[in-house]
Amino acid sequence: MRTQKQVNKLEGLESQLVTSQYTTLCNKLINEIRDDLKKRKDIYIPYINSLAGKVVSEHNCTHCAGGCKLNHDMQVPELQASHQRIKNILNRLNMVSLPLYSDTIYPDTYRVLRNQMALIENMLTELLFLEEHYLIPKIVAAQKAINAGS
Repeated sequence: MRTQKQVNKLEGLESQLVTSQYTTLCNKLINEIRDDLKKRKDIYIPYINSLAGKVVSEHNCTHCAGGCKLNHDMQVPELQASHQRIKNILNRLNMVSLPLYSDTIYPDTYRVLRNQMALIENMLTELLFLEEHYLIPKIVAAQKAINAGS
């Protein structure tokens, strides 16, 4: 990831406390994104596909007799917890970021990193909005349709 390389470059150049806090949080956010993408690929997408199949087949979890091993009650809270972790990191990242336009001249590496992180933040904000306002309600509706957790 280009942003990870930029963080590493900046860590090599600067040892200021504020800059190091910023690069540490950038690394934390990048790692959180990687983990979340892996979970989406390995857990959430297969779960949603399975859930959609159960809705189409008019499955009823109240008649499952324990054969349903999808952990319906854990999917949405885990996704919401993932959102909260990302939001917390983004908030902390914004608090420790140095201003791009000030009397102090920061290395070009820092400005490039800030711009890359701003793009990532915009994309994450859009993703979280879509998931919170469209995906999660659809998951909840599908769970209700098959009486999951009843």
